[in-house]
Amino acid sequence: MKLDGKQEIPFTATEPYRFCPADGTKLEAKGGGSSGAFCSTCGRSWYRGSSPAVGAAIVEGGRVLVTVRGIEPEKGRMDLPGGFVEAGEHPRDALAREAREELGVEVEVEERPMLLAVHTYGADGEYVLAIGFRARIVSGEPSPADDVAGIRWVSEDEVDALDFAWEHDRRIARQALDPG
Repeated sequence: MKLDGKQEIPFTATEPYRFCPADGTKLEAKGGGSSGAFCSTCGRSWYRGSSPAVGAAIVEGGRVLVTVRGIEPEKGRMDLPGGFVEAGEHPRDALAREAREELGVEVEVEERPMLLAVHTYGADGEYVLAIGFRARIVSGEPSPADDVAGIRWVSEDEVDALDFAWEHDRRIARQALDPG
């Protein structure tokens, strides 16, 4: 079956890898209840896991900054500034990079995460491990860029009425604004 001139190949986020990313050999199931796969050529084991992503509750004057998604998935819905962690990147560094890319600001990210949550992302249902941090702007004025269509500063009273793309972002925003 073809979709837009491309062959449709079934694939889900929970299927094990079929071929070794290192050498291309067809992989064998590890067995024993493991969801991993084994390469008989290079001896490596491969696992599908949640992709790490970060989100920032940027707080200023008793309000938190939320963004309007400018791209799919969930285009037009609210979320927090952030994105996927690149290979070898520390989550706090990823968040600082995302704040520069999406908002044009430099942020100071608190040391400890506020929340960890697993959710699915996109049409293929890729599993994501979301890591939420509290942050503050140290330089610049936020302005939508990259994949952000708009920004809003909202109070604690407004958070529950927003149409968040992912519920964990609402929890991060609430927790960041909680004075207790």
